[in-house]
Amino acid sequence: MSSDVGATTAKRGRPPRYLLSSIAVCGVCGASTRIGSQNAGTRPAGSKEPIQRYRVYECAGSPGGTGFHVSMRQEHLDEIVTDAVLARVSDMDFEIPRTLSGDKDDIERRALRLQIKADYIWLNRVKEEAEKRVQPELLERQEQIVFPKIEAAYNRLDVLENLDPLVRRFRRAESALIVWEGMTLVQHRHVVRTLVIPRIDPVSEEARGQRGPNLDRVKLIWRTHSE
Repeated sequence: MSSDVGATTAKRGRPPRYLLSSIAVCGVCGASTRIGSQNAGTRPAGSKEPIQRYRVYECAGSPGGTGFHVSMRQEHLDEIVTDAVLARVSDMDFEIPRTLSGDKDDIERRALRLQIKADYIWLNRVKEEAEKRVQPELLERQEQIVFPKIEAAYNRLDVLENLDPLVRRFRRAESALIVWEGMTLVQHRHVVRTLVIPRIDPVSEEARGQRGPNLDRVKLIWRTHSE
């Protein structure tokens, strides 16, 4: 996988305009999705006002097969997938898809993640004690000792996991949202493609006409290895 994702463009040299076009797939046939549009309503009789339309991700079909099995409002699917990705990378136990480089049984990596978690728990306890005693220097001394250990553990994980450079940004960030907001659309697409395959299922009879994002229609297939 190339790390030069900033140079990635869509077909015919045009940059992508939507987060999940060609990334999300149809839950009926497995084909990729494309951007389409649908009417937001009907024009009242005698009105000359244009009918409002909205963007959707729709099944593009496969060669020799039919398409249009499913469609979903673009901003709804974007919201569902973005929220899920940010929650995923914010989880302390999150494992980034990787090309394994040694430690195939995950023993060392598991130990490193436990060490990092224990170090943060220790610092939180020291913080509480320092606040109780009104002695901030207690926390400062421990941070000077513990933070280099945490950094070294993360560096070793990076070596073992051969991490994707963009996704790695989330590993040490205080706020995944801030990292996400600082990325371009091309980078967003790269992160999503690296982590997950969103599948759009047909709308159920019970949910027809429902407004807002329909979480039940979206199956997120998380990747375990980079491609």
